[in-house]
Amino acid sequence: MDKVTIICPVLVKVKVTDGYIKKLTADIQQAIRQIDLQMQHLEFQARRIVAELEKQNPQGVPAARQQMEQERTRRLETRQKLLEKLKEVAGLTPGEEVIQGQLQRLVELKVGDHWPQVAGMEIVLEDGVVMEIRQTGGNVLNG
Repeated sequence: MDKVTIICPVLVKVKVTDGYIKKLTADIQQAIRQIDLQMQHLEFQARRIVAELEKQNPQGVPAARQQMEQERTRRLETRQKLLEKLKEVAGLTPGEEVIQGQLQRLVELKVGDHWPQVAGMEIVLEDGVVMEIRQTGGNVLNG
């Protein structure tokens, strides 16, 4: 066998711009507002469910309260993580590159190929536009 198709990771980076910071900040703030609304709704539901259970099945009240408290705690943890992410975004500097995620690509690997040229790839985006496709060593393939 002289060739094989493999899956290789491709790192996706974003070049930080003022627009990127503003959009990311707005997205995180919207997610926080959404969690706040969910928590208000959860509190309203909790009061209603507990009131019904007290009338129909008082033994079920502690379990229901515990389940609702777990859900409330989960949402508070998510909200706290978003607040921490908001602080991270505030510390970003325009021009720096941050990792946005990772994709996969199919590569046909042949006998004699140079591994570093096959395996290490990254894509750099700026305001949603592909600016560079690099080999991990920093060589630009397109850009």
